[in-house]
Formats: sequence, C-alpha cells, structure tokens
Amino acid sequence: MTPEENVAAVRDFVERAWNRGDESVFSEHLAPDFNYPGGPDGFKAMILGFRAAFAEFRVDIEDMFGVDDKVVTRFTMRGTHRGEFMGVEATGRSVEFGGIAIDVMDDDKRIRGWAQLDMLGLRRQLGAL
Repeated sequence: MTPEENVAAVRDFVERAWNRGDESVFSEHLAPDFNYPGGPDGFKAMILGFRAAFAEFRVDIEDMFGVDDKVVTRFTMRGTHRGEFMGVEATGRSVEFGGIAIDVMDDDKRIRGWAQLDMLGLRRQLGAL
C-alpha cells in the first residue's frame, strides 16, 4: 500500500469507528494481533467506552500524513460527559482534548499503534483532579 492509501485507511477508521461507532470497521481495519491490550476487541471496547460516556463524541483530524508504512495523526476529541468515565460520574461538562497517534499499516490493516492522549487535561475538565 502507498502512504496515501494508508492515510485513507486510517482516516476511514477514525470516521467510522470513533465518530460513528460502526463496529464492522474493527475487523476490516485492525489486524488480529493488533498491539492493544485485549487486541482488536480491547481497542473496540475502549472506543465504544468513550462513545458511551460522551454524547456527541467526535474526533477531528487536525493533521495527518503517511511515510512508508506509518501514519501519523494529530487530533482533537470533543464530547459532553453524559456517562461514567474512568470512575467519574457524568458531569454534563463539554470537554475538548488532544492527542497524537502513530499507526503501522500492513495491507490496509493497522498492525501496531501508539497514542498519547491529554488525559490529564480531560480529567481536569471533568473536575476529577
């Protein structure tokens, strides 16, 4: 796959999984041995957990580029805290926090990925510190 095709695949995953909660995208875009705790099912549970805790949840891609088999994405996450999240009961607060992810692609599937999210900023916005 070309870097452009890899970028398109990751963009499709973000839109369908994070922004729409389309569960079919996980088997379509994640390798069976994807390096998240619990594999693709663990990653799916994490994403669906965000979507359940935050109404109007959205991931906006700020920057994205591909080099060889890697895709780098800088993004902003937004939503309204309507359900329990990481032990914090719903606050009704709107949140916005950023992150950066690096994914390694092989044949249109994410085989490895790393992300840094501003969880400290999120917890501050929730009043959890």
